[in-house]
This record gives sequence, C-alpha cells and structure tokens, in this order.
Amino acid sequence: IKNHYIDSFHINSENLKSFLSSHEISNSDLEIVLSTLSKLYNQKVDDILESCGSDWARLDSASSPLILFVQCIVELLSDHLDISSRCRFILNSFSKTLESWMIW
Repeated sequence: IKNHYIDSFHINSENLKSFLSSHEISNSDLEIVLSTLSKLYNQKVDDILESCGSDWARLDSASSPLILFVQCIVELLSDHLDISSRCRFILNSFSKTLESWMIW
C-alpha cells in the first residue's frame, strides 16, 4: 500500500514539476515546493498506515493518492513559505483545477 502511495507521489510530483517549469517557475521555488510536498505527503501516508494498523479494510476511508497530493498543495499554500507570488498563484490554480473534478 505504501509503495502505491509513494509511486503515485513520484508521478504526481514529476507532473507538477513539469507544469511549474513550463510556467517558468524558478529552480529555487521548484526545490522548495517539491521538498515541502514530499515531507507533507510522507507524513500523511505514515498517518494513514498507522491509523489502518493491520485492518486494511479501513484504508477504504483514506484519501486517494491524488487527493492526498492536492491536500498537501493546499496545505503548502496555507503556510508562509518563501516562494514567489507567481508560484503561489500557479499552484493555487493547479490545485483548484484538480479540486473541481475530484470526488472528495
């Protein structure tokens, strides 16, 4: 299960990195965003796995990897990170676009 979440994170973060790069976001902003997302996401995955214990049926109520990824972006945006306003704007647009069609 953890591998599924981690593999999904790698795919989603690579897509986000490409998206941000295509909008000419600086390498320093990219590094901050991806590093922070990784920490937030891994912590949330650990929390999910801990809450499930040995009862994998409880995983049904956990967020999907993509929803978890978007939640981490929203959390990142609510913090006071040293990222440019342009990067914040693009991340916010990215997350809002995904949120609009995701089933929570």
